[in-house]
Amino acid sequence: MQKTEMSGNKIYPYLISVGLVLAMTLLGEFVKRKLEPTNIVMFYLLVVVIVAIRWGQGPAIVTSVLSVLAFDFFLIPPYLTLNVHDFEYLFTFGAFLTVGLIVSTLTSKVRAQIIQKQTEKLHSALLSSISHDLKTPLVSITGTLSALLDNRSNLNEQQKNELLETARGESERLNHIVNNILDMTRSESGVLRISKKLCDLRDFIGACLEQLKDKIGSRNIKINIPKEIPEVNVDFPYMLKAFSNVIDNALKYSFEGSSINIEASCIGNKIRVSVQDYGYGIPQEDLGRIFDKFYRVGRAQNVLGTGLGLSISKNIIEAHGGHISVESVLGKGTTFIIELPLE
Repeated sequence: MQKTEMSGNKIYPYLISVGLVLAMTLLGEFVKRKLEPTNIVMFYLLVVVIVAIRWGQGPAIVTSVLSVLAFDFFLIPPYLTLNVHDFEYLFTFGAFLTVGLIVSTLTSKVRAQIIQKQTEKLHSALLSSISHDLKTPLVSITGTLSALLDNRSNLNEQQKNELLETARGESERLNHIVNNILDMTRSESGVLRISKKLCDLRDFIGACLEQLKDKIGSRNIKINIPKEIPEVNVDFPYMLKAFSNVIDNALKYSFEGSSINIEASCIGNKIRVSVQDYGYGIPQEDLGRIFDKFYRVGRAQNVLGTGLGLSISKNIIEAHGGHISVESVLGKGTTFIIELPLE
């Protein structure tokens, strides 16, 4: 399934290129009696630039070649043939093709430089986030162990146990961070090994809540999953992580003592699960980036985390052919909506 999607993604820019060339050709048909053919060439050149900026050199070169052929076949007399009655048009074709190739090459180089800068920025964000999030638990664990190993410290059994509990908690946090980074690497490199089996949604949500029981505490979790909801065909461990991240996010960013609503319904050939909290809400300017790697809402910087959880959830859900979206009202709460196909 993933190989098919990757192949489709590679073909997609070329299909768009063909579509844009056809669109410019239709436009040329409307204006060819009012404009000189050499002016119509500018339309095609614009398409070459757009394709080069958006998809790179390969599709741009194909666009250049197709543009020359379409221009000759449809817009230069004699029409509907590649023959040219005016020898000067051959120079126009040659010049256009040359300019198109040069423009596509230069634009692609600029695009590559921009992507490289974005990649460097992402790597910088990764190192900054990882160094900060790894350093905090490591310092805590080191300090705890140092205190326990210090023979001069007069610690009673209760204090020692408290220090050990602190070290254990920070170790679990460290393990969670490392696992998130590994999951993100796997999902983005396309090596997620999805092994699906039918699961009862109620049992599945129960497993998620059991995994998060220490974080839930006294929270009121309201679950509304009708008995007639069919089983879902998913990779249990991966989807457990995806749902747990979403529910954990609701716990982190909602008010203490508020409830979390989890509801499910069957719509057509899809199962729709919503996770609703009554918390801070997400500003409109942040909604479009909420699933980006390392992105965290500005007002929630005091909440621990790497900003990878929702991005990982999105990758896992989409690898199952599903979709995740978010709705939010600032100050009232947020609802994450997960849709999974019934197979």
